[in-house]
Amino acid sequence: MRIFRGYSPSTYCDQTILSSCADIGGVRLWDIRSGKIVQTLETMSPVTSAEVSQDGRYITTADGSTVKFWDANHFGLVKSYDMPCNVESASLEPKFGNKFVAGGEDMWIHVFDFHTGEQIGCNKGHHGPVHCVRFSPGGESYASGSEDGTIRIWQLSPASHDENDSLPGNGPTGKVKVSADDVAQKIEAFHISKEGKTTEKDKATDA
Repeated sequence: MRIFRGYSPSTYCDQTILSSCADIGGVRLWDIRSGKIVQTLETMSPVTSAEVSQDGRYITTADGSTVKFWDANHFGLVKSYDMPCNVESASLEPKFGNKFVAGGEDMWIHVFDFHTGEQIGCNKGHHGPVHCVRFSPGGESYASGSEDGTIRIWQLSPASHDENDSLPGNGPTGKVKVSADDVAQKIEAFHISKEGKTTEKDKATDA
């Protein structure tokens, strides 16, 4: 077993590259074979979330005041958008890549246009800061996990899932609230046990 020391457990891994977030800022990319850092994605603030897009093109990071998109092959900064609040997590829609969601301190889930950074939707319902947001593999829904102890699964409307359409001003429809005990088969990697430990579960069924 190889141990990578000094970095948080917020990671992504493919067969050769591991990404990790650190309190000192930036995202470190490690070569699993050598155990060495091969690239650092520099940010001014600590990164609390890093996600590689389903097609392998982008690395999405959230670092408090901004959400950034990096070229996953050449590691250059592609887009950077200022957020309306401090955000802890962001996720890119995996099918068309034309929207992303972000959540954080204001307890809302914000939906943005990937190409312009314009906010095109907002979901309200949590009663505590949002610590994690992730799209389902098909992009038809996304989940948000909050300090209030709940996970909410939000269904995109049919129009919003079309590549050429925009979301209505009041955001996506089809909110589903689930308790920690009910979520195990709802969506991948969002199960919270009674002891409060987060563990991965089987692949999600459609929300």
